[in-house]
Amino acid sequence: ADGTRSYFPTRLPRTVKFAIDENDPNDQYACLYAPDVVDAINDLCLPRYGLGNYVLVRHKHPPTPAEAHILRDLGRAGKRLMGFCRTNLFKRLESSGQVFLESVERHILRNYIFLYALENNLPLPIGTQDVGLLDTRLNDEDTEKTSFIDDIAIDETAEEMVEIALDANNLAGLRDEAEFKRRAAEVYQQYATLYRPRFKWLRAALFGASLARDLLGDAQKLRLILGKCEHWDCGADTKLQALLDLVSNQHKGEKVLIFTQFADTVRYLEAQLQAHGLTHFAGATGGSSDPTALAWRFSPESNEVRHRVAPEAELRVLVATDVLSEGQNLQDGFIVVNYDLPWAIVRLIQRA
Repeated sequence: ADGTRSYFPTRLPRTVKFAIDENDPNDQYACLYAPDVVDAINDLCLPRYGLGNYVLVRHKHPPTPAEAHILRDLGRAGKRLMGFCRTNLFKRLESSGQVFLESVERHILRNYIFLYALENNLPLPIGTQDVGLLDTRLNDEDTEKTSFIDDIAIDETAEEMVEIALDANNLAGLRDEAEFKRRAAEVYQQYATLYRPRFKWLRAALFGASLARDLLGDAQKLRLILGKCEHWDCGADTKLQALLDLVSNQHKGEKVLIFTQFADTVRYLEAQLQAHGLTHFAGATGGSSDPTALAWRFSPESNEVRHRVAPEAELRVLVATDVLSEGQNLQDGFIVVNYDLPWAIVRLIQRA
């Protein structure tokens, strides 16, 4: 009003480093950021994402019209889905060792669910073959947790329950083949009864023997990765410790906005912030009931809602996926942390 000029602050990008000791066999990140892990992921066949490659040319009992329609969709989606799946495994590895291991566990369990169906000549549960589900710009949940959920209308309680079947708590302790097989049989029965409308179904006889072989082969490769780091030790997570130091010491008392691509990473960081005694923080994901309310609690001044946000409800630290990277005013804070790096530089610019 008085003619004084105001300028945007100069953005100062800084690298927050964390230790990785390749000579320490107990270093969790060194175990996972290793050539054999990269080679194993690159060597995966990912048959569930390319089912069209396993359909028999000749059938004793030809596909019904409904089955033929599903098979056509499988053929179109295959190569792109497989590419996105492999890319996302690498992205989750770069995000957090904990969420990478969770995704590997879910992937193995999915494979054993299919193997259970094939071995018992039961129909295979086919979920949505939509590439968008594997694009982190559109979906921040683990594809292994949600990619089989169909687009049909169903009540929210049932949706929560089908996700619970593959959440981190229910995967805890799954390591040996017998446990994966036992859990797979249980989940298949849930799919075939309680959640049957959520899937499209194809007879096992429509697929060749190579499908079971590649499913088992991938499961064995991924179980070797789990064997390298069977249980993630949060106390030895040097990347997490660097973030805690940033939030608790370097920027103590200041507002900090932390971005990650994955909802699982948001939940992991929320749990760890709470475990280390931090208060006035929250996490926002695509599944949050009201992301805007969280933005207001983090930035009440800029949103002109100070009268609606009590001091005890105001947030100092906000952990979010890109659900908050556009269309929200977060300018009460100016420290932006990228906990993992999206492969498109424009995403970093957008967050800032």
